[in-house]
Amino acid sequence: MKNLETNYKKIQLGVVNNEKIFLSPPSWDCNRYWGFGYLGNNNYHYHLSGLSKDCNLFDGIQKHFGDSLIIKDDNDIWTFAELIQTFYHLKKSAEVFGRGGSRLANNPCKDIIINKEVTTRINDIVIPAIFEEIYKILNKYTK
Repeated sequence: MKNLETNYKKIQLGVVNNEKIFLSPPSWDCNRYWGFGYLGNNNYHYHLSGLSKDCNLFDGIQKHFGDSLIIKDDNDIWTFAELIQTFYHLKKSAEVFGRGGSRLANNPCKDIIINKEVTTRINDIVIPAIFEEIYKILNKYTK
């Protein structure tokens, strides 16, 4: 397990179609990558990344949750969106540096791409720091 705070919990982000939508806590999955950004409840399962298909993540989050979004300050929403987007980029970067490519085919540059130190730093230090900042924002708005 990576440096993961045990007090991260599932948090209701808002309401969609009269149903509470929760953000699941981060998890270290299959002993090799971070799982995070999962939204849903018993009836729905989707990802924060899907809210930015036609717009930036700030606008996507606001459009999706509307006034039910628990984060009320625009600056906090922007910071939340920035941290979420950065997490997604870093997760992909750690995977590429860890395996030496994008797994579409055998990458002839694999040996110069693989960098275990970068992968370890991203997974053990940077991403956990991002989770900490995300939860600082969320905890401001939850009781």
